[in-house]
Amino acid sequence: MKKIPILIILLLNSPLIFSQTMLSLEEAQSIAMENNWGLKVSQKQIEAADNRIFKANAGYSPVIDWNTSYSGSFNQVNQKFFDGRSVQRFGTSITPNTNLSLAWTLYDGRRMQAVYSRLNSQGQQSRIQNQLLVQNTLSNVMQAYYDIQRLQQSKSYLEVIIGYYEERLKITEERWQIGRGSKLDFLQSKTDYSTQKANLVNTLNELKGAKIRLNGLLARDPKTEFEVNDLSGYTNSDNLEILLENARMKNQEYLLLKKSEEINLLNQKEAKSFKLPRVGLTSSFGYNFNTNNAGLITFNQSVGLNTGITATWRVFDGQLNNRNIQLAKINGEIIKVQKEEWLNNIEMDITTAYYQNQNDETLLKLELENKALAEENLEISLEKFKLGASTILELNDAQTRFNNALSRLVNAQYNVKISALELLRLSGQLAQ
Repeated sequence: MKKIPILIILLLNSPLIFSQTMLSLEEAQSIAMENNWGLKVSQKQIEAADNRIFKANAGYSPVIDWNTSYSGSFNQVNQKFFDGRSVQRFGTSITPNTNLSLAWTLYDGRRMQAVYSRLNSQGQQSRIQNQLLVQNTLSNVMQAYYDIQRLQQSKSYLEVIIGYYEERLKITEERWQIGRGSKLDFLQSKTDYSTQKANLVNTLNELKGAKIRLNGLLARDPKTEFEVNDLSGYTNSDNLEILLENARMKNQEYLLLKKSEEINLLNQKEAKSFKLPRVGLTSSFGYNFNTNNAGLITFNQSVGLNTGITATWRVFDGQLNNRNIQLAKINGEIIKVQKEEWLNNIEMDITTAYYQNQNDETLLKLELENKALAEENLEISLEKFKLGASTILELNDAQTRFNNALSRLVNAQYNVKISALELLRLSGQLAQ
């Protein structure tokens, strides 16, 4: 029966019970997609762009107006006729009118088609801009997540390092106490131990700041506590040619340039349409009524339908339209140059990032080997120091090598992930 309370105590003190929430990279990305303020605004901008895409906004539909008026007048009438008659009375006149009028553009040099296509292209442009924002958001979240992984791994390694320094401190203290070692070795060990403890404190502070930054990207309480998965390497499986081809097909910045080029061509078509005549249909159906008790006609009423065709051809506008066409062509040439520049830059950037990633992977393999060698060297040096077969300088050198190996390993793991992330971003595979 005594085993049950002991088991309960062990469970309550287990770190698994009170462990912080584990936040995976996929969960962080999902939360960012749901909560990020910039993405919410971008989604509303897409809705606004879609709301403008309808044929009436391009001028396809007729416009029908219902016009109604009511007027009246009151006056004193004093009339004398040639036959000697005279009229003197208080006169009133009432005139209610109502009509339906229609205006419909039948032909405008294909301007309506150009405008409608431009509205559709602008809606697609809004979606590309949204995808670009999604890509940048995911990239920022991933970088912040990897930074937390790096600092979390550094914390773990520092705890291992401190364990070795703590053991060294105990050995030198025991030797000094029994007179087999010098106080100088003990003081040096204590100083080195304190230095590593200070490094751990600084790393914990950096880790806290990195978590606050990630919480900010996820639009949640900055004090939210969580843990992340361990830092590990990432291998890019695509070759250079595939990455370059993906960039031409999927990179959001390039797609945005192509869509801008498409919109500019539609702007040129719209401007050229003003050189052609415009034909419209006008029609009205109305009812007019007038009553006057002091005039020659006391009652007048009419109901009628009017319709007609109008044609307008702008002969001269001071070269305004020609200048608009020229400006659109110049903008098209600018976009063409920007596309060529982008293609040149993206090829350079992807090639640089590709070889950087390969270099980072090679360095990671080397640092994994160096870490194993440095750890074995430290253990051997520590055993020799315990037996009195080596000096504290030799042990300190082994510890320094081990410290540097762990630090380089963490940075190598982090660099591999960052360079792989950059390849994903440049090739347009980050937001699909």
